Amino acid sequence: MKTSNMKKLFARIAAIMLCILVLVPVSGVSAVSEKTDEIGYDTYTYWYNFTGKTRKAVYSKPMYEVSTVLTAADLGCVSGSSLTDVHTTENGITYLLDGGASVVRMFDKDYNLLGQFSFVVDENDNNYYFDKAKGIFADTDGNIYIADTNHARVIKCDSSGRLIRLYNLPDSHLIPDGFNYQPIKVAVDHKGYVYILSNGSYYGAILYSPKDEFLGFYGSNDVPATITQALATLWNRLFTTNDQKSGMISALPYTFTDLWIDKEGFVYTATGSTGEMTQTAQIKRLNPGGSNILGSENENFADEGYAQTKLSGKRVQDLMGVAVDNYGFIHIIDSTYGRVFVYDDDCKMVSAFGGGLKTGDQNGTFRTPSAIAYNNGNDDVIISDSYSNTLTVFKITDYGKLVKSAQAKTVVGDYEDAMAEWTEVLALDRNSQLAYAGLAKAYYVKGHNCEDETEASEYYHKAIELAKEGYDRETYSLAFDSIRTEWLQNHFGLLMAGIILLLGGLIFLMVYSTKHKMRLIKNEKVHLAATIMTHPFDNFQTMKEKGLTSVPVCLVILILYYIFSVMETTRGGFAFVYFDPSSYNALLILAKTAGMVVLWTVVNWAVCTLFGGKGTVKEIFAVISYSLVPSLFGSIVFVICSNVLVPDEAAFLTVLTTICTVYTYLLLAIGSMVVHDYSFGKFLWTTLLTLLGCAIVVFLLITVGILMQQTWGFLVTIYSEILKLF
Repeated sequence: MKTSNMKKLFARIAAIMLCILVLVPVSGVSAVSEKTDEIGYDTYTYWYNFTGKTRKAVYSKPMYEVSTVLTAADLGCVSGSSLTDVHTTENGITYLLDGGASVVRMFDKDYNLLGQFSFVVDENDNNYYFDKAKGIFADTDGNIYIADTNHARVIKCDSSGRLIRLYNLPDSHLIPDGFNYQPIKVAVDHKGYVYILSNGSYYGAILYSPKDEFLGFYGSNDVPATITQALATLWNRLFTTNDQKSGMISALPYTFTDLWIDKEGFVYTATGSTGEMTQTAQIKRLNPGGSNILGSENENFADEGYAQTKLSGKRVQDLMGVAVDNYGFIHIIDSTYGRVFVYDDDCKMVSAFGGGLKTGDQNGTFRTPSAIAYNNGNDDVIISDSYSNTLTVFKITDYGKLVKSAQAKTVVGDYEDAMAEWTEVLALDRNSQLAYAGLAKAYYVKGHNCEDETEASEYYHKAIELAKEGYDRETYSLAFDSIRTEWLQNHFGLLMAGIILLLGGLIFLMVYSTKHKMRLIKNEKVHLAATIMTHPFDNFQTMKEKGLTSVPVCLVILILYYIFSVMETTRGGFAFVYFDPSSYNALLILAKTAGMVVLWTVVNWAVCTLFGGKGTVKEIFAVISYSLVPSLFGSIVFVICSNVLVPDEAAFLTVLTTICTVYTYLLLAIGSMVVHDYSFGKFLWTTLLTLLGCAIVVFLLITVGILMQQTWGFLVTIYSEILKLF
């Protein structure tokens, strides 16, 4: 290929790259529906991609609105009052525990006061007062359980206030020596099993049988595994004596702060603040064996709008209360920021509402929320505040009822009725990801049950479109696989004929060129780059000896590599790639890619020159460029295959990507050793020095950038002050 032709090729590829940059968003902000509700706090939700990672916060229609606020005066609170817990029974009776004043108040379904008591009486008319009690529960028989914290017991009495029994510290060898028994929460399931949480206990809940037999501990958290802890453990095992080990504090699990039992008997637990960014599984659903079956172990229920570490300077969230409705929606209270979060049973946030701290004294905001309960009879969320001694009732909105009804029908497979309701949900709030996913499932099932192929295909395509909006990869894959299967059945003969013709043509071309000693690519420099994957040692050696390094060829490879890297993200199959236009910046990626190539080229040349390296800047640049050919090939195959495969077939792409990445590094090593005339050992330590040099340069650039920014800010300030004088 002549030089003029090379320049034309380069110009064409540059034009293609510019087109890609035009088509791919440099940056952007996706539009969301505007907030119109006049309430004292924001209502929002999170959109998730198919990996389960949080995508972004968007406004959502409120699922709940404030209906009733009972002030301290309404409740009859006195000096020293502190509302510590609230519980609602299935028949709508609400029990409010004032732990500060040691009073239990009872309300009917409309939150009218029915009565109150501050002690229970045994059969001998002895009074049992409770002191700084923190937990209350009422079972299906109307029996009341009070976690009498300061007296180290749980009091069980009937609805008339008569003592039934006391749950003191169990006398059992299963209780560790020195166990500090301070009950803070209590719950009873439908079978009569009693669960008691003790303050600071990392063993889990204390469990009693329906016959009041102590069964042991239930459902403790696992010890968090971190790299720091692993290194500390290894150090202790290798370099500490037995006496030193005995005096060390072992890593302990985080403790539960609340529990809730749903209608099916599953126990939900809440784990409070740990101050760790890595904290996950703050909410668990435990089976009878005490194992978590809610999502995965790395599910994070924290609101990403707030920092989860004390190092940030912000107050750390404390998810200390959990309540579950009969639809399976999980309601969590954050005692730090006063937010209530609603999650579906797939651990996806559906709604967030309420507020605290500096949000003011509006209804629906809190200073120190202490407990959460759910009144399934009225579909009310009830929040107690221990600072202001208020009881706030959030009533479900018509929108919230619609969401829950549609979700319930989707879960049981009533897709026809669910489709109409999900459509109505989207008409009210187009940011409902749950609605998009629900409609996608409905259309897929409709297509699956349709006998007409044309009509079924239309339903499948609609399901794919909606699944993309709702980031429902499972439904997308099912609908896509159905369309793909139908297409293959209808075009199998044509497809096989095309494959045979293509393979036959390639074989003929290879045999013919070999027999007649023809080179398909006549330009030696281009041929060298094109065959670098099959003959790396020979080609790098030829490039070095004959001076066949070509900057235009290298630039073409880099441009193609960048284009297809962008296409991997922007044009890759939905089932494999998450693409958010609002946060994607193609120009920034181009700058980073070019910057890394230039940085490595310059630093590696500088380092290797000091240690007898024979490679020039041009040759090092060529090695980097040629080494990217396997990754370029992998990107091309990925873009094509990700659009025709489903996640169950992802193993092929994983293996391909791994091989191409490893081969890229292998070519880089081979090329570097050849052009510098290094042994493998010398290549390794000069590479480490190059990495160190790159890190130093980046650090210096960042430092200079910060200084320039500060200098500019200083000059702007001076300029503003001068203008004020005139």
